[in-house]
Amino acid sequence: MNEKKDIKTVVRTFFAWQEEKEEKWLREMSNEGWHLTRVGFFNYRFEKGEPKDMVYKFDFKVLRKSEMDEYILTFKDAGWEYVGNFGSWFYFRTNADGEHSLELYNDNRSKIEKYKRLLLVLGIVSFPMMFFSLPNLYMRIIDMAEDSVLQSSLLFNIYFPFVIILTIVVIIALYAIVRILLIISTLKKEIRQ
Repeated sequence: MNEKKDIKTVVRTFFAWQEEKEEKWLREMSNEGWHLTRVGFFNYRFEKGEPKDMVYKFDFKVLRKSEMDEYILTFKDAGWEYVGNFGSWFYFRTNADGEHSLELYNDNRSKIEKYKRLLLVLGIVSFPMMFFSLPNLYMRIIDMAEDSVLQSSLLFNIYFPFVIILTIVVIIALYAIVRILLIISTLKKEIRQ
């Protein structure tokens, strides 16, 4: 017997500093009977089932494949079901009325470490773009304008949009770094209190 389950994919954009908003939305989806089965680039796949009050939480960790099983087992032992991952973001859920904690990390120090890992990756990815690629690209555009290479506008029409897109990516990365630093600062203040 082959039963076809209702599946839907929802395109939605959340950023690292919007975890609470994403968690709330996923919980609402589960309450409506749509349970997360896969996470992709700004898309989520859900499977229809019985409505359940599920709490979703995320962790950011760069892992080797050999570390995955032990990592997932650690959360499973604490009552969390592994749903999937997108890159180094791992998605877990648990029943809201369970007997265990509804937080992946019960202390702010562990949360801070998660955000520091994220900052490190953001820095590694965005630093070369900010300080090497982007200035180099802008200098090339200035050179093109000065050398009248623009007589062949094909090169310019390809090059310029690429520079604009890269600039937007760098601005988003900088904004993400600032927002994550603010989250870390808030968590540190709560530790002191």
